[in-house]
Amino acid sequence: MNNLKNDIKSIVNLMNITIISFVVIIIFIIGISNLTENSQSRHIRQFAEKKLRLFSRGYSLDTINCDGVDINHNGFVNCRASDRKQNIILLECPYKEKNSRCNYLFKK
Repeated sequence: MNNLKNDIKSIVNLMNITIISFVVIIIFIIGISNLTENSQSRHIRQFAEKKLRLFSRGYSLDTINCDGVDINHNGFVNCRASDRKQNIILLECPYKEKNSRCNYLFKK
């Protein structure tokens, strides 16, 4: 009986160590990804996400996220939103032009 209690305690301790290690690794990965994002891409992403939220509110969409890099240098970055049926909608949103709005690319 005593041996069974010791086995259960060691299994619980091992599970606790595994869970704590997993949480620490996740926090570490999130911290590193935040530190590696440069200030320019962060500014681009944040401004585009503001435009995405405004656009999504008007069309009953849920915002997901925007990229922080303008790959074709046209003043727009790729963004994602979802409709009420959870379909992913790809958009391009501006990060420079104040009067511009997001445009649909296509629905997945």
